[in-house]
Formats: sequence, C-alpha cells, structure tokens
Amino acid sequence: MAVVVGFIPTPVGFDALDTARTAAEERGGPLIVVNVVRQGDEQDPRHASEGDLDAAADRLRGSAVRVDIRQESSEDDIADVLLDTVEREKAELLVIGLRRERDVARHLLGVTPQKLLLSAPCDVLVV
Repeated sequence: MAVVVGFIPTPVGFDALDTARTAAEERGGPLIVVNVVRQGDEQDPRHASEGDLDAAADRLRGSAVRVDIRQESSEDDIADVLLDTVEREKAELLVIGLRRERDVARHLLGVTPQKLLLSAPCDVLVV
C-alpha cells in the first residue's frame, strides 16, 4: 500500500522522509514524496529547490519500493494538496514532520498538521 510523505527541506523533513521510506518498504510501497509550493509565496523556506529534491532522491536511492517525488504548485492549502494526494493514491499512511522549534505547548499543533490529523482518511504518522 502507498505511503505519502509531506516533504519540506529541513532536518525534520528529511527525518520524515527516512521514516516514510521505512514504512513504505514495510508495506510494499510505493512511496510518494510531495513538496507543495504555494503560488505567490515562492520564497517560503518550505519550498524545495531543485537541489533539495535531488538530495531527497539521493537519500531514497536504492529503496526497495518505487519512489515518486513530486513538487505540486497550488493556490490551495498545503493540507488540502496532501489530502488529495492521499485519496488519489489510496494511501495507507501519511507521514508528516512537525517542526520542533515551535512552542508545541503553546500552539499544540499548527493549522496544517491539525487539519491533516483530523481529516486524513488513513493513518497519520507525525515525526
């Protein structure tokens, strides 16, 4: 069954990528890696450059499952893009990274992780 990972080019994002790879290999894959670029906000550090996407591909090279790396450009909410991918791919698991520098006690969860946890039609693993 498919595993989808929301990828951002940060240490937490690469940790999520590693976790998703392991989960996809345990399930027989494929692994769908998605980086969402919000139109009109191209300078957002969550947007992966071509070099970041190459680094992700290098990290996943030799995986025991098929790997599909996508960069989706959308005006939609990041969570909506990931949820659409999960549904389209009939994913069994969604993996996301939670940025640790946030004051989790104060915010509990950001809007995007909260929406994904409450709306995903599959299990969600937060790294």
